Amino acid sequence: MTADSQPTKTVALVDPLWVGHHPMYFSQFTAAFLRLGACVIGLCPNPAEALAGARAASIASAAEFEKKVSTHHLAGGKRSWFGGRYEGDPLRTYQRWKRCADTLFEAEQKVGRKADLVFFPYLDSYLRFLPIPTIPRMTIDRPWSGLYLRNHHFGEAASPKKSLRLLAKGDALIRSPLCRGIGVLDERFVGPMEAYTGTKVHGFPDVTDFSLPPQPYGLAQEILRKAAGRKVIGLIGMERRKGLLNLLRVAEKARELRLPWYFACAGRFERPEYSAEELELVDATVRRIKSGEIDNVHFDPQAGRIPEESDFNSIFKTFDVAWAAYEDFEGSSGALGKAASFDIPCLATTGECIGHRIEGYRTGLTIPQGDSVRALEAIERMLGGKDWDGGALVPDYPRYREDHSSARLERLLGDLLKGV
Repeated sequence: MTADSQPTKTVALVDPLWVGHHPMYFSQFTAAFLRLGACVIGLCPNPAEALAGARAASIASAAEFEKKVSTHHLAGGKRSWFGGRYEGDPLRTYQRWKRCADTLFEAEQKVGRKADLVFFPYLDSYLRFLPIPTIPRMTIDRPWSGLYLRNHHFGEAASPKKSLRLLAKGDALIRSPLCRGIGVLDERFVGPMEAYTGTKVHGFPDVTDFSLPPQPYGLAQEILRKAAGRKVIGLIGMERRKGLLNLLRVAEKARELRLPWYFACAGRFERPEYSAEELELVDATVRRIKSGEIDNVHFDPQAGRIPEESDFNSIFKTFDVAWAAYEDFEGSSGALGKAASFDIPCLATTGECIGHRIEGYRTGLTIPQGDSVRALEAIERMLGGKDWDGGALVPDYPRYREDHSSARLERLLGDLLKGV
């Protein structure tokens, strides 16, 4: 679809969160809507960073970009009054809708355009504990759509508990007459969602940025220097759910067996997520690395977030195996797209979205959650290009890249724009 195939429309892109991959998703959606010929009004907590990211992702000329894209500050939402345990509650979720409407009205007055469509790259923030389909009409009063990430409760068997969970998740709000359909990253539950909401649900590609900096990022060079020719098994982002502790256990086993492997852990270490006992292991590992006792692991808990996506990719490209053996995690991961972009096999936990895709595209091997013995064996097999049966792995990276491409995202968004 080209920009000339439809009249110019304006999309309001709205996200109250600015952590993790939220900035990258915001840039990707901005660039996609711009390629489809739309104008974009971006509302987010960091408009300057959003504008810079969108400009970097866009292929539009500078003049066209300045004419069609503007970003505006949207205050972030607070945690719930349930002890801050959840992202929202009935009041705070409603306040997000009201704040979105008020901020959008002010932005429209500044740019002289009215949004034809409101799109939420993280719809979850606007659903929780608010299963009331009239809310969008009462607030933004415009056609809307969005990307729903945490939809895994639809995979549960029918039960009173599931019914209560559906109410708490706020999914009934999607029945709003103004909703023009939604997207999900985990395509496994499209059917049950459509049946419950009465709304069209699409499996969206998990599009990722795979650009590289002009020169390799400093940490990427450091990892290769320390690896000294050994195969690199890597993880970026050291949240507990990503299986960091199991990776450290596997690294210890590999060291004892004198395997020619190097384990690279980069990004932010989320210390509050770990128990006191787990932190003892982490701190002991750091001391042993500094003393030289452990020489096959890069692990710096003080390093912090990698600021640029291209630098993130520069580090990722050093991996021979990407660690995606997440724990107690049901959703999609952009790591799979980055791995497919660079033809890198992934180690994943069996089951759930990540394991389902790894097995379906044969782009790696899966293991039971937290199983360090099987992880060690799987890494050895992948480095040898073998599957669990001893045959060739034959990963279908091209199909994964196509199914999760920006071109496919544009086709879906183009159809959405036609409907408004």
